[in-house]
Amino acid sequence: MEKEKIKTYCKESAITCFICLLSSVTGFVFRYAGFPETNIVIIYLFGVVMTARLTNYLAFGVISSVMATFAFNYLFTKPIHTFAVSDPSYLITFAVMIFTAIATSTMTIRMKKSMEEARKREIEKNAYKEKSEREHYRGNILRAISHDLRTPLSGIMGTSEMIMDMSSKTEPRFELAKGIWKDADWLHTLVENILNMTRVEEGRLTIQKQPEVVDEIIENALEIIKKRAPEYDIQIELPDDILMVPMDAKLIIQVLVNLLDNAIKHSTVKQKITVTVEEKPKCAVFIVSDNGEGISEEDLPNIFEMFYTSRKNSADSKRGVGFGLPICDAIVKAHGGTINAENISEGGARFTFTLPLAADEGEVIQSE
Repeated sequence: MEKEKIKTYCKESAITCFICLLSSVTGFVFRYAGFPETNIVIIYLFGVVMTARLTNYLAFGVISSVMATFAFNYLFTKPIHTFAVSDPSYLITFAVMIFTAIATSTMTIRMKKSMEEARKREIEKNAYKEKSEREHYRGNILRAISHDLRTPLSGIMGTSEMIMDMSSKTEPRFELAKGIWKDADWLHTLVENILNMTRVEEGRLTIQKQPEVVDEIIENALEIIKKRAPEYDIQIELPDDILMVPMDAKLIIQVLVNLLDNAIKHSTVKQKITVTVEEKPKCAVFIVSDNGEGISEEDLPNIFEMFYTSRKNSADSKRGVGFGLPICDAIVKAHGGTINAENISEGGARFTFTLPLAADEGEVIQSE
């Protein structure tokens, strides 16, 4: 970096000296042609402007102004080839010349910087516009693909469920249909997350709040999870009294399903998974915890970022594309709540999110 600065200084010093020399040569031509001294002064002023235009530092414009004044005095005012001044009026001429040259140089530098800043802003504006158009185009494609996938996936899931109902659990086709259902269900969840992801990125994730019974929301989420992983025993801890919380039921169920699905991915069947709900003075607190492998310290700060997946590459690691937790983060924050993740000292991870208890019925919130 230091070498580049030195190289720039040397280059711009050479430009300053060359322009001053060129102005002096032009001055000699003008004097030989019989032009008055005022025309020679203009040539030097023009040289100062060109120096300011071709260099990047104000100092070179100032240096060029001083050099032009001294060069004009030495070469074109009597007594020639000395810095003495025979006519005192020349002192005023020199002072005006220096002032004019410095002012012109300063304005030229400022104008140049303003033009560069305007050009940068225009480039940034065009880049942002191009990026927005790409994101909008990508969002449209993702939405179209997701909507087109919903119908066949629902049909596959329904057909595989029907085959499982018609088959004994000991039959090979039962396990085959179960595998088909699980894969289709995973794709269906991915499709829902993609749709919500595009809404979040475009600021169109709309929250329709209604008072909902927390027990029913937890039950609906567990019903979905138990179809995916019936072998897991998930424990529930709810308040003794009925708890009503303003929320968009469908989206909060998706949050719980994503968090439970994440807990299942990083736990074994024998390890404990718990869903706890607590009522605080101003909010309801939802806690999904497990005694699985926990979250690495490297991953912990980034797990709510879009497309971020764990850096662990264990042989039994389960698939994930980094949609679930960012969608949870967006949905909870759109509700006016908070969400965080932490490791449990005895092993495992804990995800906690809050939802405000106070909201107007039917309140519609659009995320930014």
